[in-house]
Amino acid sequence: MNMAMTADGKITSARREYPRFTSTADRRTMDRLRAEADAVLVGAGTIRADDPHLHVRDPGMGAHRRSLGKPRGLVAILVTASGRVDPAWRVFRDDGISERIVATVEDAPGDDLARLAGLAEVWRVGKRSVDLRELLQRLRRRGIERLLVEGGGEMNWAFLRDDLLDELYVTVAPSLLGGRDAPTILEGEGLPMEARRRLRLMDLTRIGDEIFLRYAVVR
Repeated sequence: MNMAMTADGKITSARREYPRFTSTADRRTMDRLRAEADAVLVGAGTIRADDPHLHVRDPGMGAHRRSLGKPRGLVAILVTASGRVDPAWRVFRDDGISERIVATVEDAPGDDLARLAGLAEVWRVGKRSVDLRELLQRLRRRGIERLLVEGGGEMNWAFLRDDLLDELYVTVAPSLLGGRDAPTILEGEGLPMEARRRLRLMDLTRIGDEIFLRYAVVR
């Protein structure tokens, strides 16, 4: 999982604006993690809010990806329980994406999903919510071994809740936002103190006023 946050732990403002508090170094770090991954996964809420690019943009990181023997394009996985998707989103038009998978639930309405014909595969995994374990099993059978999760907070929480998170990369940016309704890296109902997940710090790098952290989840 890779996320950037302000020094007070916010991933965007209470208005859900596009986060503009990180640097070129953070964007290069994001590209490196994408370059080393087989696929990138995001929740539909993040797409609706930001409509982000999901490919490797930095040419140097693109070369790094090729040096690892990986195909030029990432596999993009979009998770949506509602099935509400828009074919105009960048993820469906981005030529830096090699394959697209929309993971939804069995009862999701088919109207929006039908518009994705020829743009993405639609996988129905789970009844009321997307069954992440089943999704990961299917992705593994597809040959995806390194999956990069990029939010948002609810999607991240689901991975932590189901104990599916192995590593966490966090960029701490030199900004403050505040706001009781501003989202954080993990949303959802949260864990009680005794069930908190423990982390082991694997790496710490400072570039300018930003701090780059890499944690492993301790099991």
